[in-house]
Amino acid sequence: MEQKTVLIVEDDGILAVQLRDMLVGLGYNVPKPVATGAAAIAAVAAERPNLILPDLILMDIQLAGKMDGITAAEHIRSAADVPIIFLTGYSQYPLLQRAKLVAPYGYLIKPVSSRELAATIEMAFYRHSLDLQLMEHKVALQKANNELE
Repeated sequence: MEQKTVLIVEDDGILAVQLRDMLVGLGYNVPKPVATGAAAIAAVAAERPNLILPDLILMDIQLAGKMDGITAAEHIRSAADVPIIFLTGYSQYPLLQRAKLVAPYGYLIKPVSSRELAATIEMAFYRHSLDLQLMEHKVALQKANNELE
């Protein structure tokens, strides 16, 4: 099985290192974490030719800079099909409702344990594979429908 790449978007340097250590310990490839929404968007920008896209993004909601993680996730989801798991110290209802609109593959409240992180990431990868299969079936069904007409 190929090693999956997880991008960490976290503005707390100490937490970013802890998350990176956890993810590396779980067998994931983890590039250097980024701290801003703009850097996260740049990390998955399609215009960069030699870019290795992450297989999943672990995104803090409160980030350094003007853009929060939810807004960054909206931009990323419109440009690339990369599952995103939100990681936040906040669980207020309005924030959760706003985050839901981006269709994240998970929502974790800090501090997060290695076991919780591993389970959430595994479920996100599984759900994403199901979403891809569903999309393939949808395209095939549409093609068959068009051929019948």
